[in-house]
Amino acid sequence: AEQEEDMNGEGPHVVDQEAAPREAYNEEGASAVPPVGIPKEVIPAMRKAFSNLCTSPSGVLFENALLQVGVKHEYVGAQGRISVFFGNLSSSPLNSFKVNIDECEHLRMQKQGTDGLFDEDGPGCTVAVRTQAKLLLMVEVTAPFDDAPAMRISFETDDGVRHDYPLRLPIVATCFMEPVTLEPGAFMQRWKSLEGQDRECQEVVKAPPNAPKIDEEYMERISKIITDGLKFGRCPGCDPTPWTVSGAATFRTGAKDLNGNNINVGCLVRVEANPQAGAFRVTTRTLHPLCSKAVKNVALVSIKLA
Repeated sequence: AEQEEDMNGEGPHVVDQEAAPREAYNEEGASAVPPVGIPKEVIPAMRKAFSNLCTSPSGVLFENALLQVGVKHEYVGAQGRISVFFGNLSSSPLNSFKVNIDECEHLRMQKQGTDGLFDEDGPGCTVAVRTQAKLLLMVEVTAPFDDAPAMRISFETDDGVRHDYPLRLPIVATCFMEPVTLEPGAFMQRWKSLEGQDRECQEVVKAPPNAPKIDEEYMERISKIITDGLKFGRCPGCDPTPWTVSGAATFRTGAKDLNGNNINVGCLVRVEANPQAGAFRVTTRTLHPLCSKAVKNVALVSIKLA
């Protein structure tokens, strides 16, 4: 699959843009021409756009000659507000325009949008030339997770051709992190207490082919990815060499324990560079395997884009 190369085998968890398109049916129920899916040549740019949006507050998720999909998202603790804009770039209206977002066990969702946008069995809405349909999603995370919600966009052009685009929204576990700053002793104590196969995820990633050599300036970029992108607190004094970046965060959920307190998960990350090999080793440790895996995946993709 196209994605697996980019995500070291974790691609489908993060971006599954090649789900089999649903067939279109005419009014008599007979199978009609299958809808047009996402062109292969658009997928690399779209994959990069998704990865960027996992650690950026706004940007373009998808764009071709007909449609631009923009996303703006912000989070406080376990809650998020995601705005999605569907802009018509073509020279004629996009008809029967509909959006379907899969329900997720780990997310409570409330959604509102342009009239007809969620109209699964009805006519949908029309997006006029150079205008937008809009979607607002309010979410609360209730459990650790390592995938991103699926969003399917469908519409018809004036010539009657149906388009069906399976995308993913950039709502990932690191969106719900709150940074924690730990003293070196406290960091190492927690790091050692979280040893074990179920709690640790580790993977080596090569720096991009066109990347500059790994020096202290490059490590400063990696540090910014950990703090600004993954929303981890940098733990000063924890790093034994200039080639290591350590961070800590708390994954916030809206779920309650038996005492009525919110359930949260402490997360630690360490990125170690090997300048000679042009590679990074990413290690995450948390009490929950899905948290460890999710943080590792976002860190790997972000380092590739550094």
